[in-house]
Amino acid sequence: MITLYDMGPSSFPESMGGSPHVRKVIFTLNYKSLPFKITTLHFDSIEPTAKSLNAPPTTTKPDGSPKYTVPFIHDTRTGKSISDSFLIAEYLDKTYPDTPAVVPKGTGTLQLVFTDVVQRKMMCLMPVLMPKYEEWCSEELIESRRKVYGEVLKPPKISEEEERAVWESGRKTFGELAAAYVHSGNSVFVMGGDRPVFADFVVASMVVAIKVMFGEESEEWRDVVGWNEGRIGRLVEKVLGYPKVEV
Repeated sequence: MITLYDMGPSSFPESMGGSPHVRKVIFTLNYKSLPFKITTLHFDSIEPTAKSLNAPPTTTKPDGSPKYTVPFIHDTRTGKSISDSFLIAEYLDKTYPDTPAVVPKGTGTLQLVFTDVVQRKMMCLMPVLMPKYEEWCSEELIESRRKVYGEVLKPPKISEEEERAVWESGRKTFGELAAAYVHSGNSVFVMGGDRPVFADFVVASMVVAIKVMFGEESEEWRDVVGWNEGRIGRLVEKVLGYPKVEV
């Protein structure tokens, strides 16, 4: 049994995850049809839980000490714990070779570069996403964040004009991703064809938060589905079509 660790509790549906990085793993597991369960942790429970499972740190704190973050998984079949969404994807490819690979041989570096580009582009939407994100987090989750990181400044309010400018920036920024799909033809997947790779789950994990937080019928989401000549909306629809295997 695979257990995936996420932040929580929150108002985010379990099938979506409370973190875009966790979402990448959820989408990967769904695509591979691997059964799993999700366990949510407060911010102050992440490090001790990871250490108890021998899940490695993912980065370092400003003082140089190890920093533990979600997602990480524990697989009772192998007894192994893996941290970082990309490393988890590679582990699942290797450990469950009968499932479709999401990091085909020779594509790892390219996918990591693409992932970095997408995550940087997504930053332009933070002024409209962060206030919404705060609304979806439970008070106990926010309080646990205070214990670990201290008081976090609330995102400043922006005017309607500034909001429109942010969304327009997002549209233009994601339009620039079209160059990455130059060889994929009409496929919604970055490598073409009918099979996604990890990089596709990265894109979907970022933008699906807009659908969840603003609502499927919202003006914001109706606009986003048309980004990149409609590819973004079709990609999300395709990725969300891979069902979770019930435990």
